[in-house]
Amino acid sequence: MARLTVMQLLPALDSGGVERGTLEIGEALVQAGHRSLVVSGGGRLVGPLEAMGSRHIRLPIGAKSPRVLLTVRKLRAAIEANKVQVVHVRSRLPAWIAWWALKKIDPRPRWVSTLHGLNSVSRYSEIMTRADRIIAVSESCMRYWLTHFPRLNPDRVVLIHRGIDPRKFPYGAQPAPEKVAQFRARLGIPKGRRILTLPGRVTESKGGNTLVNLVARLTVG
Repeated sequence: MARLTVMQLLPALDSGGVERGTLEIGEALVQAGHRSLVVSGGGRLVGPLEAMGSRHIRLPIGAKSPRVLLTVRKLRAAIEANKVQVVHVRSRLPAWIAWWALKKIDPRPRWVSTLHGLNSVSRYSEIMTRADRIIAVSESCMRYWLTHFPRLNPDRVVLIHRGIDPRKFPYGAQPAPEKVAQFRARLGIPKGRRILTLPGRVTESKGGNTLVNLVARLTVG
């Protein structure tokens, strides 16, 4: 197989499923003998990313400001200088920047997008459906996009379930007692009081309604 140069684009590398997936794809590319580039505004995961063999290019392509348009030319230059063959976008604003950057590149690299969630139905979101190939991370995600974006050709969508590394996220894992003690001390939670947590943003798509319903059913006393 010929060696490919693949560039992934996302707003930042701080934390989250998109960010973790970017690191994992980069590591897999390197292990397969390909060249992995990642463009983002930076973050605490840059070190681990580079330790896995990917190269990071710092560019604020996710900055929600008119100044983000200044990154189009810089991104185009990075794509051409590195002879990128596949551009993989993982977020809407970076996808728009990539769209404008790729328009003036000939021959144009292949363009891939990944649909990570149920974004708003809008022209802004529609940019994710313009890629040559589109990855949906779940069946519900795929159905949502095909339903709400009727111009999306199902033949261009491929379902690749989002997974985890069970070595890093073992099923049934429990936090160490000292970590729980530190958590209680930081938040002032008395010993013996039950703790109910939500691993994510408090939004409907992250299970916020389920959390509220659980709290409503708790017995006070």
